[in-house]
This record gives sequence, C-alpha cells and structure tokens, in this order.
Amino acid sequence: MMNSVMFSGMTFYLKIIALTVLGVVLANVIVETGATRRLFFAVEPLCRLSKLPEGCVVSLLTCFLSPTAGKSMLAGFYQRGEASRAETIVTVLMSTFPTVLGETLLRVQAPLAIVVLGPVIGTLYVALTLFSAFIQALWGLVISRVLAAGKKGCRGTRKNGDVHAGLVCSNGRALKDAVIQGIRSSGSILKRIIPAMLVALLVMDVLTAFGFMDLIATAFSPLLRILSLPGECITALIAQFAHFSAGYAAVAFLLENHTITNKQALITLLLGSMIVITMIYVKYSFAMYVSLFGRFGVEISAAAYASSMLAKIITILIVLLL
Repeated sequence: MMNSVMFSGMTFYLKIIALTVLGVVLANVIVETGATRRLFFAVEPLCRLSKLPEGCVVSLLTCFLSPTAGKSMLAGFYQRGEASRAETIVTVLMSTFPTVLGETLLRVQAPLAIVVLGPVIGTLYVALTLFSAFIQALWGLVISRVLAAGKKGCRGTRKNGDVHAGLVCSNGRALKDAVIQGIRSSGSILKRIIPAMLVALLVMDVLTAFGFMDLIATAFSPLLRILSLPGECITALIAQFAHFSAGYAAVAFLLENHTITNKQALITLLLGSMIVITMIYVKYSFAMYVSLFGRFGVEISAAAYASSMLAKIITILIVLLL
C-alpha cells in the first residue's frame, strides 16, 4: 500500500513537472517564431475582444487542453515582459472557463455526473458549473477592456521587428534557430521554477498528512446550517475529499432515499465544488503560482481563489432563488 501511494505521488510530480516544462518551452518557442496566429485561428479575434496580448490569449486557449501547460506558458510570457501584472491576473481569472470546459467536455466529469446523478440533476449541475466559470471569464473580460481603454488590442509577441516576418519563417534555417533559441531561453526560467515547485508541493503534502485538509471540511460545515441543508449532506462533502465521483455517488444516494430535494442536491454539489477548489488551491494551485511567478504568485492565487468562490456563491444564490 505504501509503495503504491509513493508511486502515485511520484507519478503526479513527474506529470506536473513535464507539463510545466512543456508550457515554458512552448511559450519561448512561440515568442521566438512569432507563430501564435498559426497555432490558433481564434487568437486574433480574442485579442481584439479582450485587448490582451497574443501570449495571454494563447495561454488561455492552451488551458482547454492542459491548465498546467497553459499557466506555465503564461508565466513564460510574463517573465519575458510580454504580459503585464494586470494582464496576467486577468488572464488567470479568464482561464477558469477554458479549464472547466476542457475538463467537463473533453474528460469524464460531465458523462459521469449525468450517469451517476441522473440526466436532470447531472445536466443541471454541469450547466451550473460552466455558468460559474463563465461568470469569471466575463468579469475578467470586462476588467481587461477597462484596463486597456484607449489601447489597441492584439499586441504581438515579438518586441521588435515585423511580426509577420516572424510568423512566416520561410527560411528553414531561421525557423530552426528560432526554436533552438526558444528552448535555450527556457533553461533559466525552469532552473528557478522546478525546484521551487517541488519544495512547495512537498510542503503541502506534509500539511495534508498532518490533517490540514480536515480543517477545510470543518470550516465549510457552518454553511450547511446557513443553507438549510440536512446534516446528511456532510457525507457528500466529505466524499469529495476522496474523489469528485464519490461526492456524486453520495448525493445520488441521498436523492434515491428522498433525504434531500433536487434543489438541495444541486446546492450540496456546488458547495462540494467549493471545498474541492479550496483543496486544489491549498495543495496545488498556490504552490504552482508561487513557483511560476514568485512573490507575485501570492497575489494571483488570492485573486483567482476569491474569483472562484464569489462565482460559486452567486451560482448558489441563483439556485436558492429559483
């Protein structure tokens, strides 16, 4: 059992490191080649809509496939001065939607929710989850446009020269040199990021082993009373610590036994997602942001977490009023 846990933890670390390396290297290669418009056809219209630089938009789109790679890519652009502090925070706020959409539609959460919770509750919960993420993307978009008032959007990722020259790279030798330079530029960033990330993740693992995560569940229990949820709902919330599917199963059990109503089921699921988000930030996201962005990562973590919690609270209030 111990060997299995250690192997699982080592696999997780290797996966996170691999995705981080991939994101940083991609960011630097994209900068050197100026290839953002070739990578994603939606980059230019999204740049104009959000008034964010190309690098930020590329990292947003990358979050559909891998949030870790997308955030690492954003860190690469930030370190190179291609994105300001405000633009970086706004991009992180907006990245919640592509992250949730990618995890919901491209992975197993939506099908599993519909199968376990039933087509009605499962579909409603998936829709509410996407709505909560959309709220964050929407106010991130509004903030970015307000901050960029009077500025032109779609700023290129190259600081000098003609962007189109970088995009074409018709000379095979020039393209190869650009890729090599991008990889080399990643080295100094990765030497600082990887050790800090490993230390931060190890610290969070130690805190978890000493019951720090249990305190999170205790902190959320008063919300059960405020939201008039029966005490049995705590089982579903605790089940979320094991896996989101366990939370789905616990809620399905309570529904089957008529212990909770459909509305209470949705509120319990949304409240459970708040606990899961808190756990993710405590155990992983905070460490990732600090390792990627340094001290600035604390501000990013606080802004992103507050945004997620506020969006969930708004969504819960909407369910209560319906």
